[in-house]
Amino acid sequence: MSKSFDRWLPYIQPVAEALISLADLSEGDEILDVAAGTGEPSLTIARRFGSAVRITAVDGAEAMVAVAEEKRRREGLSGITFQPMKAEALAFPSNRFDRVISRFGVMLFDDPLQGLKEMRRVMKPGGKMAIAVWSEFHRIESLHLIWESIMKRLPPEGRPPLPKMADLGPPGKLEALLKTAGFEQFEIRPFLLSYTFDDFETYWAINTESGTLREPLDRFSAEEQEAIKKETSKQVVPFFKEGKIIMQNQALLAAAIA
Repeated sequence: MSKSFDRWLPYIQPVAEALISLADLSEGDEILDVAAGTGEPSLTIARRFGSAVRITAVDGAEAMVAVAEEKRRREGLSGITFQPMKAEALAFPSNRFDRVISRFGVMLFDDPLQGLKEMRRVMKPGGKMAIAVWSEFHRIESLHLIWESIMKRLPPEGRPPLPKMADLGPPGKLEALLKTAGFEQFEIRPFLLSYTFDDFETYWAINTESGTLREPLDRFSAEEQEAIKKETSKQVVPFFKEGKIIMQNQALLAAAIA
């Protein structure tokens, strides 16, 4: 899983950069990265700030944490620690961190509200949180195109719900969650990510070999999957620009003050 996750890192690195900017990091800050996956954006912060900040990064999946720690060790980065820990039960005292960051984690929490409450609890008064979640699923073009081809081949009663990754994308949903979690000062804005694929085979492979689309695709025979692939290859034609496929995927960035 961690290997397939890392294939996406170059595509979503602009979100890491945006969150780092949004968090307004300063020397001496103690930073918590929640749902850090295989290490980002913590590793980028550590490369940039070195020992001028202290970073604690947590993730609920021990395998992800192990990969992140191996990256840290390989690069010899200091001032950063990785720990297995669920967002809903952060084992830290209240009012500890100056900054809290989470990239594409909150919408995947078992309990997003409890996770945000915990993130707020461990922040110092006046501390800042910067998070990213995905927008509505139809605004994630690279996945939605294939998803639609799959769904129309399934009977309505047999269609799975929209992927959990888009749970906080509908208008007003993230805003309501932040308010309920106790945040009074926050700002949410859309953030467009441009995904570039060298050719159709690359686009198809990276989107279907694992993750969101794999399970619904596996409901079909090899022949049916090939038909879905062929149909998608035609639908992707409008996205070709100068020989490459370019698609826009929308995220939401939120900055909140404790």
